[in-house]
Amino acid sequence: MAPQNARTRFSCLVLTLLFVPGSALAGQPDDVAAAIPITSPFHEPLVFGADLEQPPVQAGEWIVFANFDGADMNGCGWGNNSPQDNCSTIFQGQVLPFTGDLGRRAAVVQVMRNDLGKFNIHVTDVRPASGDYDMEMIGDWNPAPGGGFAGVAPSIDCFNSDGGEVSFTLDYTSSPTGIAKAVLQEIAHTWGLEHVESKSDLLYPTTQSVPDPTFVDECFQIVRLDDSNEPVPENNIQCPNQHSQFCNGSNFQNSYQELLQIFGPGAPDLTAPTLEITAPAEGAEIDPKFDLKLTAADNLSPQLLTLSLKIDGPSAAELDPTAWPSPSDLTFPIAGLAPGEYTVTATVHDEDNNETIDTVHFTVKGEPVPGTTGDDSTTGQPGTTTGDDTTTGDDTTTGEAPTTGDGSGDPTTGVTSATGGVTDSATTGDQSGGDDGCACRSDLAPTSGAPALLLLLGLARGRRRARA
Repeated sequence: MAPQNARTRFSCLVLTLLFVPGSALAGQPDDVAAAIPITSPFHEPLVFGADLEQPPVQAGEWIVFANFDGADMNGCGWGNNSPQDNCSTIFQGQVLPFTGDLGRRAAVVQVMRNDLGKFNIHVTDVRPASGDYDMEMIGDWNPAPGGGFAGVAPSIDCFNSDGGEVSFTLDYTSSPTGIAKAVLQEIAHTWGLEHVESKSDLLYPTTQSVPDPTFVDECFQIVRLDDSNEPVPENNIQCPNQHSQFCNGSNFQNSYQELLQIFGPGAPDLTAPTLEITAPAEGAEIDPKFDLKLTAADNLSPQLLTLSLKIDGPSAAELDPTAWPSPSDLTFPIAGLAPGEYTVTATVHDEDNNETIDTVHFTVKGEPVPGTTGDDSTTGQPGTTTGDDTTTGDDTTTGEAPTTGDGSGDPTTGVTSATGGVTDSATTGDQSGGDDGCACRSDLAPTSGAPALLLLLGLARGRRRARA
C-alpha cells in the first residue's frame, strides 16, 4: 500500500518532454523553435492536491532556486522530490553543471525574472539556507536518459500545495531564452499548470511558439499531444478546482490568474546596485597609461548590470551601455590620454533600472600637447596613438582579453564575449538571430570630434567574487 499523505496523490500521464532533433542541440534559436515534443516514455509524474479548493497560505515570498552547479540526486522515498535533500522520484545520479558562463547564467535568470516578477516569486542562483523553495536543476544528466527532450517535471502540484519540488531542464540549447522558457514551463507544472492551446502562453506544449511566450491573463483550452504530436483537447484534467475558479469550466486555464492567486502580486526591486571606481583615486596625478578599475554588484544574484563610462577632458571617450554579470571587478587598460584634468563618470543600472553613478577626477601628467584642444586640423584618426607614429589602434595594441563568448576563455573573468559584456536577443524576446544571444560590445572609442588619441581599452577583465 502506498504511504498515506494528508493530501491526495495519484499517478497521471501528463509530462512535458520536448523532443529536440540533433541539429537543435547546436543551439540555434530558430532550430529550437522547430522542436517536436513527445510524452516521456521514461517517467510517470505524480499529482498532488487535486482535491483542494483553495491554495494554502504562502508564508511570504516564494523562492525559485536555479541550480546551475549540478548535484548528485538521491532517491529519498515515495513521492519525495525535496530540493533540500536533492531528492528525486525520477532520477538518481549526477546532474552535470550548466555549460554556460556567468553571463549566460545571468541571462537565463533575467528571462525568468521578467516572467515571474509579476508574482511574489524570487529567483536566485544561491541555494537558500533554510525554508521551503523550488529547485530547478539546469544541466545535463550523465548520461541524459534517452536524450531528445528539454525538460521534465516529476510532479504536477495543484495550488503548489505540497511545497518545494525539484524539476529538471537539460542544457539543450545555447540560447538563454530557450533554456529559461523550458525552465518556466517545467516549474509551472509543479504549481499545477497544465498545457494549453495558445502559442503565446508559456504552457503551450511545444517550443513552436511566439518569440516571447509568457503567462497570459486569458482562459485557454487545456490540451495534450496526440499521436501526431498535435495539440488536442485534454479530458483528463489534473487540477480541475484550480482552473475552474477563473474560467468557465475546469478544462480551461488562466495561467496568470492562477499564479497570482497562489503567490500574490510581485513588487519591483527598488534597491540600487553598488558601484565604486577604485582606480584612479580621487584627485590623483597619473601617467598617461593606467588602469581604470571599478567594482559593481547588486542585491539580487545573479544579475545583469548595464554599465556605461564617460571620460571628459582634453581627450574624451565613452563606453556605450554594456551588460556585465554581477558581481564584477572590472579593469579597463587605458593609454594615450593627452595631459590635463579629467573626469570619469561610471553609471550602472540593474534589471529594474535602478541607477547608481560614481565620478572620479584625476590629472594626467605632462605638458599640454599642441593640437589637443579639439582643433580639427590637428586631429588624428581614431585609434591612432599620439606621440608614437609606429603604433596603431589595431588588434595588436588593444590589450584585448582572450575570453570568448563560448566560455572557452579565462574561467575567472565572468565575461561572455571577446568584445564585451552580455547582450542576448533572447532576453528581449527576439529569437530571430544569433546562436547564443551573446553578441556583445565593449569598445570605448573616441567621441566624435575628439582630439587625436589612443584609448587602449582592452576587454574589461571581470572576476566574479566568491559568495559568502
